[in-house]
Amino acid sequence: MTRPQSPPDPYARPQRPVRQARGDSHRSALVVALIGAAATIVAALIGLFVQLSGDVEQRASGPSLGDAPPAPDAPGVPDTSVAPRSSVPPTTPAASGGADGIPAASTPTTPTPTTPTPTTPTPVGLPEEFLGRWQGYAEELDATSTDHYRVTVELDQGTLREQVGSVQYSMESSDCYGTVTLTAVGGTDQVTLGESIQSGNCVPNGRITLTLRPGDTVDFAYESTKRDGTRQSVRAGLERVA
Repeated sequence: MTRPQSPPDPYARPQRPVRQARGDSHRSALVVALIGAAATIVAALIGLFVQLSGDVEQRASGPSLGDAPPAPDAPGVPDTSVAPRSSVPPTTPAASGGADGIPAASTPTTPTPTTPTPTTPTPVGLPEEFLGRWQGYAEELDATSTDHYRVTVELDQGTLREQVGSVQYSMESSDCYGTVTLTAVGGTDQVTLGESIQSGNCVPNGRITLTLRPGDTVDFAYESTKRDGTRQSVRAGLERVA
């Protein structure tokens, strides 16, 4: 349905269209462009500020999952999470410090001396080659005279410093009897005996050396000092008689 139009007002003044100057339109367009550019810059600054704020908070709270290093077993990615073995310095034990930080000298440990177990030496005994009874004639050499008499030596088993037998001198005027003690062993062919006269008119003490000879005989050598200080020497060759 068409609405009837009202008749024009005959008394109304005709309106003239507003004309805009050409310079004003250009100025308005420039202002609009500047405002748009400023808004874009402000928006970019706000976005950058928000991004920087997030990075700061992320760094303060620790690395995120996005910053985690790639897995060591990923192909083509070297493992940098562990330092090379050669670059890690060996751990050196701290030396005990002395004064002013100077390491104190170590005190040497004195080894405990071990006491050797005493061993009992095997007793040295009279060699079997000398066991038995030996008899012969002795010649006593003196500065003024020479005497001859019979000498009998009987030897039995025994060790050093033990009595191993007896000795007897049969002379024209008297007989002397004594004991003998083993004082030294020179291998298997020589022994030294200490003589101690028990009865008779003889020098109380003397030294007898017996040396084995071939044919079951021994050399008898006697040395002593008489009461007057002179030396007494007796030599004899004895044979085994028992």
